[in-house]
Amino acid sequence: MNKTRRTLSAFATLLATAAATAAPAQEKITFALGTTVIDASQANNTSVPQHLNCWEDAGLDVEIQPSRSSAAVQALVTGGVDFVLAGPAASIVAASKGADVQAVYLNIRKNFVFLTVPEDSDIQSLEDFKGKNVGVYSYGAQQYRVFRGMVAEAGLDPDEDVTWLETGAGAQAVAALESDRVDAWGTWDSQLATAENMGLKFRRFTTPEAEKLNWGSSVFTTKAYADEHKEAVGDFLRCIAEGTAFTIANPEAAIRAHWEIYPESKPSNLSDEEAMAQALNIVNTRMEFVDPGPDGVFGLMPEGSAAATVKFMRDNDILEDDVDPETLFTNEFVEATNDFDRKAIEERAKSE
Repeated sequence: MNKTRRTLSAFATLLATAAATAAPAQEKITFALGTTVIDASQANNTSVPQHLNCWEDAGLDVEIQPSRSSAAVQALVTGGVDFVLAGPAASIVAASKGADVQAVYLNIRKNFVFLTVPEDSDIQSLEDFKGKNVGVYSYGAQQYRVFRGMVAEAGLDPDEDVTWLETGAGAQAVAALESDRVDAWGTWDSQLATAENMGLKFRRFTTPEAEKLNWGSSVFTTKAYADEHKEAVGDFLRCIAEGTAFTIANPEAAIRAHWEIYPESKPSNLSDEEAMAQALNIVNTRMEFVDPGPDGVFGLMPEGSAAATVKFMRDNDILEDDVDPETLFTNEFVEATNDFDRKAIEERAKSE
């Protein structure tokens, strides 16, 4: 009996050792978001790749960290994180000062930030912003730089003619507007949809130059990291593309997946039907800016996009140092990013 037990014990140990040897080590990846709000608009980049087990199946252990654009880019430059999802302005400024940072995936492919006022406001044009208080998410955010450029394009001095106030996001930003602490609100697509869900109506302002900015939020890494981890970069980005294809095909399923992984993002004061309706408004609004179309290519940076953004930043005194636009991004990983069966992902999404 003792011999049998010893034999079984040895066999069990052998199996455990073999299993441990066979299981591939997960490569740790830290992914910082340029926002502290992981609402349903972030589902395609965060929860849906996890729902699909895409990163895990690729051998990647991804940790997602909410942050702010400037802080996230600083963490990337100093080696604190491996990838950042944010607007390009902070990264362009960092690159112009010699930092090793480069976009590897285009997420939002057209201008998605606007200066807004309540529908009943007496502000009718950007020229009317003179002497007004404008709420913005953060002074370090990409959009703040775009808003300054918008008022400058309208002939105003962004430092002398407008007072900018940090009002954060979500309910606190709306409260600042409703309490007349600010006269206008500089915000982005999904936040505007969130406010509209609260029954508010807005008038949007943009400018011709701002509308040329088709380099929206992107995934950034360092050239050094990309050179050393090419396969991991391709797999990481492919999973974001799969998550996006899934979300476009069935936004309701994407929202349910998001609530499962981030339960705090589901409103607790609404019925399931009301919560879903509001989340759908947010996600559908975001997908308008993300969807490359049925025959489009995920992650591809169009020719001239970086140059247009750099020009906008220079024209509006946002960028002080010279930088070659062609060094700010790479399409090297586009093939790996799109190396999946989009129809299969869409069919799975529609079945859930």
